[in-house]
Amino acid sequence: MLLNQPLSAENVKYTFTRVKDTHEENGQKFITLFGRLTIQSSVESKSAWVEIEEVKWDQAPPKLKSMPNAMYLYAVSENIFKELMNISGRHHQNLYFLTPIYMSKEFKRLGF
Repeated sequence: MLLNQPLSAENVKYTFTRVKDTHEENGQKFITLFGRLTIQSSVESKSAWVEIEEVKWDQAPPKLKSMPNAMYLYAVSENIFKELMNISGRHHQNLYFLTPIYMSKEFKRLGF
């Protein structure tokens, strides 16, 4: 079974995904943050790091409130991926605000 074998170095892609969305529950507004670092090959996809957090609107910093509700998907080099992994281990909250040096980017606005 190929899933247990290491990823081939030939067609490996490194991606960083970050998402910010807002929602309301019982009259209280929240911000949901999601981040993921993924290694993909033609055979499989592995999450190297993933985190989801929820912040109350009234406790969020102004910078976070002003960010658009959106999903960003960055294709990054292996070296940048390794740096992002280092950050995820020390200060993962910084990844929600970070725009890495990327090879390509996809952007999708969430909501209306």
